[in-house]
Amino acid sequence: MNELTTTAYCGLFCETCSVYIYSQTDEGALETIAAKFGMTKEQMRCNGCRSDKLSVYCEKCSFTACASDKGILNCEDCADFPCEKLKEFQKQMPHRAELFESAECRKSLGIQKWKEKITADYSCEKCGNVNSPYFIKCAQCGNVPSSPFFDRHSAEIKKHLKID
Repeated sequence: MNELTTTAYCGLFCETCSVYIYSQTDEGALETIAAKFGMTKEQMRCNGCRSDKLSVYCEKCSFTACASDKGILNCEDCADFPCEKLKEFQKQMPHRAELFESAECRKSLGIQKWKEKITADYSCEKCGNVNSPYFIKCAQCGNVPSSPFFDRHSAEIKKHLKID
């Protein structure tokens, strides 16, 4: 896999997305999440933002088109970073809470070091499994919290998931 395949233009890391994780590891869970959103498993499937198979949520990403039009690799390479569109995107979901910091980190460290840092931030401190920010407990060992990211943003994530 190309190191950019799971590197979203906006600053997110696809390998921490529930849809990406299920697409790679758990067909049953992918089917369940697809049904929850009224879609087929194949509509929901995603192999990363820069792959040949994107979920319906990522197929028409405006950041992909914008970066391509401007000839830049990532949003943080733009003179307008963070633009109003990216600011609005960041506010919509709790997993985007650190979007700007992530993008700035990627710019300063480079893709590989950023991936190492972000992977650690979304990994279970007990077993090392990479978890989605929406996994309260580790998908592999059941440790709570699932990751340092979840620990920092648990209140917002729980509110979004409508759980106590």
